[in-house]
Amino acid sequence: MANFHNIAVLGGTGQIGGPIVKALIDAGFNVTVVTRGLGSNPKEINGAIFVTSDYTYESLVKIFTGQEAVVSAVAAGPPIAAQKVMVDAAIQAGVRRFIPSEYGSSSIDPPLEDFKKLMAPKTELIGYLREKCRLYPTFSWTCLSGGALLDVGIHSGTWGFSVSERTATIFDTGEARFDSTTIPAMARSVVSVLLRPADSANKYLLIRSFIVSQSEILTALEDITQSKWSVSYVNAESLRQEGWRLLADNNPKQGIESIIRGALFQGQKNISVSQDALANTQLGLQTTNLRHYLESIVEN
Repeated sequence: MANFHNIAVLGGTGQIGGPIVKALIDAGFNVTVVTRGLGSNPKEINGAIFVTSDYTYESLVKIFTGQEAVVSAVAAGPPIAAQKVMVDAAIQAGVRRFIPSEYGSSSIDPPLEDFKKLMAPKTELIGYLREKCRLYPTFSWTCLSGGALLDVGIHSGTWGFSVSERTATIFDTGEARFDSTTIPAMARSVVSVLLRPADSANKYLLIRSFIVSQSEILTALEDITQSKWSVSYVNAESLRQEGWRLLADNNPKQGIESIIRGALFQGQKNISVSQDALANTQLGLQTTNLRHYLESIVEN
């Protein structure tokens, strides 16, 4: 399988998409960022071409023509379901690789029942990709799953930590252990897939930076900041149930966030995957030290 040069990125201005775009540019790819927010004329910004689209099939076919791979980094919610249109447009335009917006916890045999319900659209998309690559042999896909994205969770407060205020919200005991990956590691994984496309064709790859708990993160943060943080405790099961209520009341952002936190941090379980199942070595990812990475977050 020939190497790729021209890459289109959807959602390339977001918290995950932005670092992916930068990593692709740094690796020498020609990058086109597809966005809804610019005017009708293409613009070059920081080494990438930015084009606007209404995300319809016709618009995307035109933009994808001449692109060898499409990377989706669209946000959760309706944009995830809309990726089927992106896949169809990519196939029509002759795109050879599609990377969907997966990145977080695995939607293939998710370990938690709540995750199975939340990830149904992603699971359905993977089935769609498998069907399309059978029908169109020149088309392929790769999924990348990193578990809980550590920096997204800390910066947004999802994992219960506020670096600026030195506060922590611990769910249950804080001892539940889970897989986590950094955004830079995820961005490097996307680059690795596109540099060596034959190694990852039609595969669902798991990557991880840490297996960690809230308690371990809090201990490291207190040590780094040389201060005792203010800690409060929340019942994870109550939070999970409240999340489903919020979702039913058409509040998807807070609802999904509460469900994930309530399900992920319950009790003292360990839902990490086997190290043998990881693609870290295949993708050339180096070991990341938790303390050192948290230091960089605190400094920034």
